[in-house]
Amino acid sequence: MDGCWILVIFFSFIYAWCPMIIIKIIIFCISALFFLAGVVTMVSPDVNTIFLPIQAESVQEAHFARTYAGFITAIGYLSMRFLYSSSKMQVGTLVMYIIFVMLFSKIFSFIYNGYTGISVITAMLGFIYAICLYLIQKTRKDQIDYNL
Repeated sequence: MDGCWILVIFFSFIYAWCPMIIIKIIIFCISALFFLAGVVTMVSPDVNTIFLPIQAESVQEAHFARTYAGFITAIGYLSMRFLYSSSKMQVGTLVMYIIFVMLFSKIFSFIYNGYTGISVITAMLGFIYAICLYLIQKTRKDQIDYNL
């Protein structure tokens, strides 16, 4: 009977950790798919890729699709980072990541689709928003009391 304990411990270990590993694998695969779909849509000359379920025919639709692809890329990256990071990220930092990747996708949108009035205005508003988030995040980080 003493020889069976090793099997009980082994199967208990597998039973206890298997669901969490499967959940992490699912999250990683979906996050990698988000990241891949966003990057392909952002950097390809034609915005109508296999990952985009709509047909973007006008310049405004193409700008919107590339900006949304930046959002999807940021979500994929942040989800993968969440799986393997032990540090707590603040909400402001998460929003800054999303905004900066969306602005990065705007650059490709300007290269491939040209400029429109509303796309330049939204890019400027996004840039101002990102700078404001960064400044507030920086001042809050300087005000945190670590002597708890």
